[in-house]
Amino acid sequence: MKEFNAEKFCSDLIILRGKETQDTFAQKLGIKRSTLSLLENGKQVPTIDILGQICNMNGKSTDDYFVESTTDALVYLMGKLEESDKEKIEEMAERIRVKEKYELLAKRGSYDIN
Repeated sequence: MKEFNAEKFCSDLIILRGKETQDTFAQKLGIKRSTLSLLENGKQVPTIDILGQICNMNGKSTDDYFVESTTDALVYLMGKLEESDKEKIEEMAERIRVKEKYELLAKRGSYDIN
């Protein structure tokens, strides 16, 4: 799964703006200065249109701003769950790991899981 690389986008956006004021650069993009500020500080993710405009201006591809996720979706989700739900998921994950180990052993012929 790919995720948006906000740090790279923010850095490139600030470099692209250069010495222009936020007001002037925001007008070029057709957005408010406050929106540009949020984008530069990583507090807002750009819309597809704004991302496309920035890519056209700096000669980069939209793919340049997406990287392979290093965080498992389950780990990300667990940060938003109740503690009791986390425990249930951990138990289920452990059962899956144990089952996978037995299946691996069965493939080697050293253990029959049936």
